[in-house]
Amino acid sequence: MTLVKMVDIEWPAVVKLTQNDELLYLAHQRDWLELACLYQHQFVDTDLLLDSSGNQYLIRATPSTIHEDPIGELPKLLKQEQKLPLTDFIKWVQKHANAIGQCCVAKLAFTTLAQGMEIVRSLDD
Repeated sequence: MTLVKMVDIEWPAVVKLTQNDELLYLAHQRDWLELACLYQHQFVDTDLLLDSSGNQYLIRATPSTIHEDPIGELPKLLKQEQKLPLTDFIKWVQKHANAIGQCCVAKLAFTTLAQGMEIVRSLDD
């Protein structure tokens, strides 16, 4: 695992929260910064950010010191060695579509990560 800088991430990206099937679409770095500020004390160690290149980043929240310092630091992103297989991303997108009430999600398919990211974006519109 490698600590990364924001410039290393290929946008758009999605966040996969462990306890939720919905994906959070992030068009730009500023969307990540907004989400990170809102969730800074709520991320769990298995939450992931997936960028447009298929790179997976574990989201590491800062130690919970809410009572001492409610501002805290932004979560850190740790790059994983393996990219997410396209077949896994298809399952993520199907579960996301199902979670937001779309029908016929089993027929939902795509052949590139970019197509999958676009589907997530369009489902959120």
